[in-house]
Parts: sequence; C-alpha cells; structure tokens
Amino acid sequence: MRIITQAVCASLLVLLSTGAYAQSAAEKEALDVIERYWQARNSQDFKTQADLTSSKGTLDANSDGSFFRTSPKASAEELAEIQLGSQTTRVFYAEATELGDNVVMVRYYLEGVVESPEGTVPNYRTRVTTALVKESGGWKLRAWHFSPLHDGGRHLTSKSDFEE
Repeated sequence: MRIITQAVCASLLVLLSTGAYAQSAAEKEALDVIERYWQARNSQDFKTQADLTSSKGTLDANSDGSFFRTSPKASAEELAEIQLGSQTTRVFYAEATELGDNVVMVRYYLEGVVESPEGTVPNYRTRVTTALVKESGGWKLRAWHFSPLHDGGRHLTSKSDFEE
C-alpha cells in the first residue's frame, strides 16, 4: 500500500510540475495554441503566428506601457516585414479557463531574452492574459494584456538558460 501511495504522489508531482493547468478539451487546446504561438515567435515562423491569430485581429495591451489598441490581422509577409530583432522566451505556469462555448482565457508568465535594434532586454519577464476564440475549427488569439514584472530576488533570466 505504501508503494502505491508513493507512486500516486510522485505521479501527481510530475503532473503539477509541468506548470500547465487545464481541465476541458478546449482549455487543453488553448494551452497548446499558446505554446505553439511562442515557439513560432522564437523561431520567426511568421506563417504559424499569422495562422494562430484571429481573422478579426487582436486587442492589445503590450508590456511597453502603451495604451490599449486594436491591431488588424497581419499576414505572414507583413509580420516578416515588421520583425525587428529576435527573442528567446518561454511560457511558465499557464492556466486556462473556458469562459464560454467559444472563448478560453489563458494566464501565464512569459520570460526570456528579447533583442532589438534599440537594445537587448536580458531579463524580459511579464504576466500575460490572453483571450482565444474558436474560429474556422481552431483556437485563435484574439486579445492579450501584458503586465511587466519588476520584483527582484528571483532567478535572473539569461540567454544561456535557453541554449541546449
């Protein structure tokens, strides 16, 4: 009995340590979209980024402190034109909540290194809330709000954290 209890506890720890929380199929699919989107941003896969965005565009509140804005859907070619720099980011502690039949909210932390002609942000850390909508048979990014993290005393992200 003790071995079974230990095995169950170990299994739960493995599941919980992944940092992703989802119960419904929609929530799990939305979490997958978030991971695929940020992988596409890291690899500059503009087609995937465009494919995962709502046909209506996005409602944005970015971590640069800018006001809310509406961005029209960009094609892969348009995304490639406006790409300035590179990034290496990872999603942490993603949680999905199905708000309705065709809407899922995902909250997570995004950390990494962002490089641009203006300079490098070696410790990019932000909270993200993203709304995804079901369109054309798949989940698409419709709105997001980024809220930068400024506290200290934790691990400082460096580019080497993401090198294999």
